[in-house]
Amino acid sequence: MNYKKTIIAVDDSGIVLKRLENLLSQAYDFHAFAKCDRALTFLETNVPSLILLDIDMPVMNGFQMLKKIRATESLKLTPVIFLTSNNDKEHVIRAVQSGANDYIAKPIDEHILMNKINTLIYHR
Repeated sequence: MNYKKTIIAVDDSGIVLKRLENLLSQAYDFHAFAKCDRALTFLETNVPSLILLDIDMPVMNGFQMLKKIRATESLKLTPVIFLTSNNDKEHVIRAVQSGANDYIAKPIDEHILMNKINTLIYHR
C-alpha cells in the first residue's frame, strides 16, 4: 500500500489555505486549519511529515505555536516552514532561531514552496 505523506497548514487566511489545498491535496494527505488550537488538537494524535505555519495570526501566533510543537516529543523533528507576509531581516532571523526549518514570504511562489517541501520531506 502506498501512503501519502501528511502536510498540515495553519493560516488565518482562508484564501491562502484554499490555494495550498489546491496545490498540495493531490500529492499529499493535506489538512488545513484556520486556528492554532484546532491544529494542536489534530497534532495530539497525528504526526505529519511537514507543517506549514503562518506567523501573524490572532490569539496564538506562529512563534507561540512552534514553541508548543517543539516541546512535544513526537513533533520535535517535524519540519516546519513559516509562511508570512513579513519578511524583514529580524523576522527571518527570529523564525530560524525559533526552530523553523525554513521561511517563505507571501505571496507564495508555488515552485519555491514545492521545492522546499520536497527537500524537507524526502531529502533530509
